[in-house]
Amino acid sequence: MFGVPIEVLVGASVVGGSALLVALFLVERASSRRASRRRQAATPARAVPGPRRPADEVEPEGPVPFAGPGVRGRLFQYGGDGPGFPVDAPFAVVAIETTGLSPAAGDRIVEIAVVRVDASGRVLDEYDTLLDPGRDVGPAFVHGISTSEVLGAPTFADVAGDVLARLDGAVVVAHNAAFVERFLAAELARIGVTLPLNPALCSRWLARTTLRAPDQRLDTLARVLGLPVAGVHSALADARTGAVLLPRMLALHGEPPRYLTGTRPMPQLHTAAGPRTRPGEPRRATGGWLPSMTARLPRAVVDAPNADSQRYVDALAAALADGRILGGEGQLLARLAASAGISGDQVVALHGRVLGHLRAGALENAILTTAELRQLKTAASGLGLPDFFDELRPTSPQDVMAARLR
Repeated sequence: MFGVPIEVLVGASVVGGSALLVALFLVERASSRRASRRRQAATPARAVPGPRRPADEVEPEGPVPFAGPGVRGRLFQYGGDGPGFPVDAPFAVVAIETTGLSPAAGDRIVEIAVVRVDASGRVLDEYDTLLDPGRDVGPAFVHGISTSEVLGAPTFADVAGDVLARLDGAVVVAHNAAFVERFLAAELARIGVTLPLNPALCSRWLARTTLRAPDQRLDTLARVLGLPVAGVHSALADARTGAVLLPRMLALHGEPPRYLTGTRPMPQLHTAAGPRTRPGEPRRATGGWLPSMTARLPRAVVDAPNADSQRYVDALAAALADGRILGGEGQLLARLAASAGISGDQVVALHGRVLGHLRAGALENAILTTAELRQLKTAASGLGLPDFFDELRPTSPQDVMAARLR
C-alpha cells in the first residue's frame, strides 16, 4: 500500500527482533552480575591459607602419649601386637639424658647412647657420647652430668652421622620411646635433617604387656627378671639394660612384633667430631634406708598417664635415690613438672602419695631412728611439704623395751 516491498518489511522485522533479543540478553547478564556481587558481599571472605611449616618442625601441644602399637610419630611407626608384618632386622636400643622435659621450651639432649643388638640380645655395636647442649645441663641430680663435663664435648650436629649410622637398617627401640623420639626429632629439625619413616618399638609398652612389676623403670624390670643392675646411671647404662631386657620380654611376648613399615635408609651425614664419654664414677649413692623404700614405691604411685609425666616421676625417684632432696633439686623438679604439663595441684598430690608411702613404710618398721626421720623430713621439705612428717617421733629406748615385753 505504501509502495514498500514485502522483502524489506520482513528483513526489518528480523533485524529488529534480533536487536531486541540481544538487548534482553545483556540486561539479564548485568542483572546476574549484580546478584553475584550481592551474594559475595553477604558471604564472609575465606582466608587464603598461607604456607605451612613442615610437621617435623612443630612441637605438639599437650602431654606426649605412650607409643603403643600402630602409633605414628614424627620419625617412627611403632609396632607391637597390632596390624602389620614382622621385620627381620636387628634392634638399635637408644637412650638419652636431657636438660629437661620439653624441647619446645629449649631443652636439649645432653647424652645419647645406642646399643645395636640382634634378636637374641647379642651386642653388635655400642656408641655413647656426652653432648654440649649449648645451655645449662639441667637437673644434674637426675643424670649426673656436670657443666664441666660437657665443656668441649661435641654437639648433636657433630655426631648426628654416627648416631644415624647405628639406627640405619634397624628397628629403633627406646624406653618411653615417644619422649626419646620427640627430642631426636627436635635435634634433627635444628640441623635441617629429615628422616624417612622407620619401624620402632617402645620397650615400656612391651614391659607393661609382658611383665608383672611394681613399675616399668629399667632397674625395676631388671630386678624382676633377676638381671644385674648398672651401678652408674647414664644413657649407656640404660641402653645396655634395655638391650639385655629386650630378648627376655620378646620371648615372653610369644610372637614377633608387627610393624606397618619396613626399614628405610637413613641419611648419610659427615661426622665432625668423635664421641666424648663421661667418667665412670658413680654419681650418687644407691643404697640406704630411704632409697630402698623409694625403690619399693607401688605402681599406683610411680605409674603416670603419659610419657612426659612418667619422665617426671622417674626424675623424682632418681632425686630420692641419694636419700635427700635439696632446695636446688626441688626447684629443678618444679621446672620439670611445668615442662611436663603437670599442674601445681597435681604435683602436690603426687608428692603427697610418695611421702605417704614412705610414712607407711616408716611406721611398719619396729624402730625409726633420728637419722631416718631426718631423711624423711629433708625429702618432704624438698618436695614442698615440710610439715608432712611432723607427727612422727624417733623410737625411744623405752619404746623398744615395751615392744620386747609384749
